[in-house]
Amino acid sequence: MIQNLNVVIAHGSDDTLEAVAAAIRTSHNIVARCSTIVELKSAITVDKPDVVVTGIVFPDGDGLETMIEVGEIEPCASVIVTARRSMELVNKAMEDHVMAYLIEPVVAEDLKAAIVVAYTRFEQLRILTEQIGDLKQALQDRKVIERAKGILMGENEMTEGQAFEQLRRAAQDNRMKLVEAAKQVLDTSSEKNT
Repeated sequence: MIQNLNVVIAHGSDDTLEAVAAAIRTSHNIVARCSTIVELKSAITVDKPDVVVTGIVFPDGDGLETMIEVGEIEPCASVIVTARRSMELVNKAMEDHVMAYLIEPVVAEDLKAAIVVAYTRFEQLRILTEQIGDLKQALQDRKVIERAKGILMGENEMTEGQAFEQLRRAAQDNRMKLVEAAKQVLDTSSEKNT
């Protein structure tokens, strides 16, 4: 089981906050304990936790709304702990990086499991997001390379293979990526046409 994650805990009730702390202190590092939304936002920004365990009701705001708001800027895995039993809240929690939802009273084993599940799911989501970004970049790079090959073929009466080989050699000779060599071809062609 995953242990020693850095966890921020937050709840509007001191008793529940203490129960959450007691449930996880032997398996994870509590990097901040918060009893207000202001403290929670600050702890997420400063401590960069692996997981946030938070309630919903605070004297200065809504913990679920805060996690959704913070998730737009600085996503992190989170577990919601609340006395409320509402599918509407569960659905709202799933809008962002809330990966688990527990009903009070907190059971230590359930909370430990929820933290691990939240962290694991969030990491999977983060990896998929990075892969999507990499794929988008690869597609954009491919388009640039194809346009550069087309220019070389048109200007120098080359085959596609010859144009690609010229790009590859230029990249290798100048110690740059193939897409950078292709961009130089596009820039040069653009300058000629202006």
